Amino acid sequence: MPDFELIPRGRKKITARGLKFPLLAKPLKEEASLGIAQASLVQNIEQLTERVRFIHEKFDNDVIAEEYIDGRELYVSLLGTTRLQMFPIRELVFGDVPPDKPKIATYKAKWDDEYRHRWGLENKFPTDLDPLIVRKIEHTCKRIYRLLMIDGYARLDLRLAPSGEIYFLEANPNPMLAADEDFAQSAAKADISFPQLIQRIIRLGLSTNRE
Repeated sequence: MPDFELIPRGRKKITARGLKFPLLAKPLKEEASLGIAQASLVQNIEQLTERVRFIHEKFDNDVIAEEYIDGRELYVSLLGTTRLQMFPIRELVFGDVPPDKPKIATYKAKWDDEYRHRWGLENKFPTDLDPLIVRKIEHTCKRIYRLLMIDGYARLDLRLAPSGEIYFLEANPNPMLAADEDFAQSAAKADISFPQLIQRIIRLGLSTNRE
């Protein structure tokens, strides 16, 4: 994981406690990237303080400030409890974002179609990942899944740095299951239709001997 600090509501003095700027400041307990915008990327303690105060007041939420990792945004879907199946990896591609600009999975980057079109943002299956990296991602994600005691299914969000280092960002134990979203799309790539996927999730939930 990137180094981070939790900044609870009510804290008067905001510090970065040795973290390296830039930092990404986001609500601790929101979903779907709510509260994450371009302004979430802060370059100094003054910007961090301003963003933290904004999140505390607008979202009534504690803040996690983590070191920004430059790299590829990958989404890994897993199904199972004891025996885990990892589906093909998805990537949020920042097509028209200049190389020297930060790539952030903001709320608009995920949900605003006009914004996505303007910046060439697409969720795709990467075709250029080294098989060794894919195996490392699978091993890492299955280990994280088990350590967090996730049950049934989840999507893990990662950053893959240019060095090949994998950074775990967060686990989504209840990712959106719409047929056109990443989890179902990854399952379909593994030859599991949408009805089959839903059936398997239900069967896992009802089973006393989890797969």
